[in-house]
Amino acid sequence: MKMEFNHRLYLLSMLYVLSMLDGSSAQPTDTDWFDYFLKSGTSCKLNTCRKNDPICECYLTIEYDLSMLYKGFGSPAIFLKPQNGTAVNFNTGEKFNEKIEDSFILTDGFNLQKVISINGRFPGPTITSYENQNMIVHVRNLMHTDSMTIHWHGMHQRSTPEEDGVAFITQYPILPGQNQTYKFKAFPFGTHFYHAHIGDQRTMGLYGPLIVIPEGFQQVSQPQEGNNVFIAVLQDWNHDDSSEVLYQKLLWGDYDRKTGKAYNVTNDHSGAKYSRFRFHSGLINGRGRYYSSSTENNEAPLYKFIVEKDQKYRFRVINAATMYPFHVYVEKHRPLYIVASDGREIQEEATESFIIHPGERIDFMLHTDNVPSTYLLVAESLEVGIEQRNEYHAAEALIFYKSSPTVIDLNPPKADTNNCNVDACKVFNCPFEYYPEQENRYCFNFNNVASNDPNSQTDEIKGKATELFFNFGFPGEKGYTPGSVNGHQFRSPIVNALAQPNQVDYNCRFCNASNICKCTYSVTIDRPKDNNIYQLVLTNIGNGSGWSHPIHLHGHSFYIMKIGFGKYDITTGNIISNGGQDTIDIICNDKHGYCNDAKWRNESWSEGKHPDLNWKDPPQKDTIIVPTGSYVIIRFKADNPGVWFLHCHIDLHNTNGMGMIINELPELQRNTDKDAGKKSASYYWEMIGILIYSIVITFILAFHCCKKKRNYQRIRNYNGCHL
Repeated sequence: MKMEFNHRLYLLSMLYVLSMLDGSSAQPTDTDWFDYFLKSGTSCKLNTCRKNDPICECYLTIEYDLSMLYKGFGSPAIFLKPQNGTAVNFNTGEKFNEKIEDSFILTDGFNLQKVISINGRFPGPTITSYENQNMIVHVRNLMHTDSMTIHWHGMHQRSTPEEDGVAFITQYPILPGQNQTYKFKAFPFGTHFYHAHIGDQRTMGLYGPLIVIPEGFQQVSQPQEGNNVFIAVLQDWNHDDSSEVLYQKLLWGDYDRKTGKAYNVTNDHSGAKYSRFRFHSGLINGRGRYYSSSTENNEAPLYKFIVEKDQKYRFRVINAATMYPFHVYVEKHRPLYIVASDGREIQEEATESFIIHPGERIDFMLHTDNVPSTYLLVAESLEVGIEQRNEYHAAEALIFYKSSPTVIDLNPPKADTNNCNVDACKVFNCPFEYYPEQENRYCFNFNNVASNDPNSQTDEIKGKATELFFNFGFPGEKGYTPGSVNGHQFRSPIVNALAQPNQVDYNCRFCNASNICKCTYSVTIDRPKDNNIYQLVLTNIGNGSGWSHPIHLHGHSFYIMKIGFGKYDITTGNIISNGGQDTIDIICNDKHGYCNDAKWRNESWSEGKHPDLNWKDPPQKDTIIVPTGSYVIIRFKADNPGVWFLHCHIDLHNTNGMGMIINELPELQRNTDKDAGKKSASYYWEMIGILIYSIVITFILAFHCCKKKRNYQRIRNYNGCHL
């Protein structure tokens, strides 16, 4: 990093020399670029990020902002209000032209809300690059009090683990007022996103799409780019609380101000619970409507997708939510065709709808073959019982046919769910095995799909594997049930774990199978003598289960070998009491049922010998839902040296300690304490060299300016000539 910085100083100094010699103006600085993109709302230089460009260079400015304000006329800003699907001047009712309105930060239209904006946008601007391009992303933190980092979710960071963006694991935080430049390779291709990786800042809007277009020679689903490709980023929205307040409510409860009673947590029909994060509205690309009842909303503007009739469109759906999975469908359009997940191609599957969990991405194809009109893209929460509370929890966006004989309906009534009574509805990626029988829906999941990705190499993970069990949950006794992995509540290091491994306190000596502890939990995966295949059994069992967890592994796309569900009542879809996999395939030997040291009940399944693994083109992902009472078996090849975070992608669960470090091939990692010391010493010598170089350049410039008498005025104005 320091050497690259010195090269940059050298280039800047040369530009300065040349500009002084020929009288041309100075080159734009990073500050100039930051300010330009902050004003324009875009992110990347025009002469980069194109097909065949070697680099993709972008600038992101992070700052706090407020929704429902128009600042185009300076201070004071114009306060906005929602009205029939538009945002108008609160005091005069004056409308704005569409281009201006599209730049507004609105969220769900409910009063002023504090958000984190990126280049003045919420969510952040899309970064689009091409596979294997060299990414250069400059990040400026203008938040007054908060540090931050950015994680490039889905990027493998092969040979660049220091760019992964996890605070105190791969880097130090970016302090207020500081800049940092991330450099990495755009791989793999597909639908990804960038987001905060400190605390719960993603909750406030610190995220944006990251799209990588595949190289042209690869056989992949089409279209990949152009006017027939849309991006839909989903978020659950709470307009009462900041991210820090939400975390405290996770710990201690949320209370009704009128009655003083604690709000009850909600759950899906299987019984899986959601933590204490109240769902007020859903957002698609930063916009949604707040429903004050199950049918009445505040008429806030929705994001618009404009389509032509009888075309095929690709929708890249990203779940950036804090807590909730979404059930996604398109009003009066079925089937949808699933073609990719987490950037990895799968063989096309027709479905009526699908479920997407925090951290996941799903690409689907939509055929616009209905009567031209206005329709809704709908992403509903999976909560049950909200109808009885007279609430509606959904994110919505408009899909409008340009050839429609009527104008676009900017505030249509909420959509009716698609009719499953005649034709059963097929739902992809359920976090349970069954829907209630009367709904006439049936689930299929990643056990039932096959990889179609040109970068998949199934043969590389066949054979004997080193097997590790990791249980994600909230085990413990009443009053102390922190988020944990194998009973270890994660404590963040206080130094950069990648750069300074010998200074990290990995001491977990007080942890065992029968207790809950707090430490910097890390497991080292080295290269075994025979191969470097690892099989992880991700479990959600024991007395800490009850919530479903989307688990994300940094640095890899893993193969889904099997999802093993618990036992469900086929009629109701509820998980049966004591029906978790710890009573079926897995045994937990600890007396408390924490399942900190789980094993296969059948010992012959050990070392990767489970008899029911999917060896026929298993799909690849980097985030997978582990339903309550269930397990997921994944495989990957340990060939990417780095310190990789493995964690639940529900922000509040992760912050509460549900994560750990996978220390992969430490002997091959480039950044060690010893190397850091060497770099530090060489750094000072390089700084001395730059100082000497600068002095020499100054004398050359002074001599050149003074020698040219025709540049007398320039000489007078240039201090160097007075040396």
